[in-house]
Amino acid sequence: MATAAASGLHPHVELLFEADPILASGQGDERAHARLGDIEPDAIEGFAGERRRLLADAEQRPMPAAGTREWLEHSVLLTELRTSVRRHDVERVWERAPYWYAERMGDALSVLMRGDLDPAFAGEALLARLRGLPDHCARAKANLTEATPPLWARMGSASARGLERFVERAVPGHAETLPPALAADVVAAASKALPALGEFTAYVDELGERARGSWSCGVAHVDFLLGTFHHLDIDAGGLAEYGRSLVERERAELERFAASLDRDAPWHEQIDRIKDRHPRPPEFLSTYGDQMRRAREHTARHELVTIPDGEACEMEWVPEYQREGLPLGVMSPSPPYAPGLRSGFRITPADPEAPHERVREHMRDNCYAFAASIAGHETYPGHHLQYVHHKLGTDRGSVLRHFATPQFVEGWGLYVEDLLEETGFLADDAVRLFKRRNALWRALRVVVDVGLHTGTLTLDAAIELMRREAGMDRHMAEGEVRRYTRHDNPTYPSSYVLGRDLIHRLRSRRGLGVKAFHDWLLSHGSPPVVLLARMSEGTS
Repeated sequence: MATAAASGLHPHVELLFEADPILASGQGDERAHARLGDIEPDAIEGFAGERRRLLADAEQRPMPAAGTREWLEHSVLLTELRTSVRRHDVERVWERAPYWYAERMGDALSVLMRGDLDPAFAGEALLARLRGLPDHCARAKANLTEATPPLWARMGSASARGLERFVERAVPGHAETLPPALAADVVAAASKALPALGEFTAYVDELGERARGSWSCGVAHVDFLLGTFHHLDIDAGGLAEYGRSLVERERAELERFAASLDRDAPWHEQIDRIKDRHPRPPEFLSTYGDQMRRAREHTARHELVTIPDGEACEMEWVPEYQREGLPLGVMSPSPPYAPGLRSGFRITPADPEAPHERVREHMRDNCYAFAASIAGHETYPGHHLQYVHHKLGTDRGSVLRHFATPQFVEGWGLYVEDLLEETGFLADDAVRLFKRRNALWRALRVVVDVGLHTGTLTLDAAIELMRREAGMDRHMAEGEVRRYTRHDNPTYPSSYVLGRDLIHRLRSRRGLGVKAFHDWLLSHGSPPVVLLARMSEGTS
């Protein structure tokens, strides 16, 4: 732990970065860019033991006065440590999640291919990681066991194939931007890594034939996450009941609004017509980019939140190794420990090798109305600006700089959709109808989230529920539900509506102007909103 003082990082974050160089790189810490990390079981368990010792130390310290910044810091540290210790014991991803390895290896490479890094420095680090891939793949194969859930094996196979394509195509393409001698070494290392990646893919394929694990985390873990990670006074049963009542409420609102637009056509039919107006696959980035710029102009004109100098959000494609679990796209926010305030709004392209019907469904899922309804959620004043404020509002040595809970992050994104309609951005009737359909989708997420992980809903039933109730095409419904089964997703899908409702209530209670409230809210990082409600009542 002696390096924490020298790096200026919080001791827990320093421990994380030392144990996981890939995470460190993704978070913007350049010191370990050349390493992949030690994934020997003894090393993994040793890191877990260090984290338990940090937790024991944190639990022995007196709690600062409620409502102070120090209290928030310590509350978040306890939340982070208690949750990570529990998840280590429950998830055991190094033994059970092949996609975890494929995605991490892809992240380890792609983070070094960003245009904002020094080419020679990043190129040398990329070369070192490429040369380390064969041994890393061998260790990953040795770690994985038959406790792997069959679904996770299939997800791992798809991610591993995407990683192979990424190394075969994207890495040599990036090498063209490097000095010639270094470029030749990178291309050669990528070529030498490909057989090991192919062997890893084949192993995961074979593992899927004998895998016997379960991805469902169980009632006890859901209850733990709701109480300890989210700080909510609700259990799995209560959340399921809330989800069902929310579905009824959002369905009624959707049907009411649809009837006000066309009494002769049910909402499914109206949405189906709207989805027929969509961009072609090459136009996905420009379509979302146009809506992002509109949202930024609206945010500035209506003074919804401060737009800091130097921020930037750019459109990008989702890397191939991530596309299996991201049917539409993802926000890649400005790394908390990197210089600058640049984010990437990543869109999943259509698979040119997919059947015609799947490509058609993918285009419909990216229709113009959906792009207009979601761009603000992801960019302005949504996730991009939220993460920019997160970085600017927290000290490098604070655990608040590292920590982010989906209750805050996704709650803010969903709250932003309401805010944009409230301030006139979502004025088009088709977009407003789509927003209400999306509200039903987010309510259904609660039902599906709880049902999948408490064993009351099967995967096929969840997919059919999304298709029937939210009007989703099969491609999106399958991708959406499959994402909920991941090791890191129990309670995540429910966080959208839970966080949104908490932010609405907190805004009403604070009594500040819109911009003042948002600037205050975003100045604390991304902790559970429940804790910020106590901040507003405390002595800060």
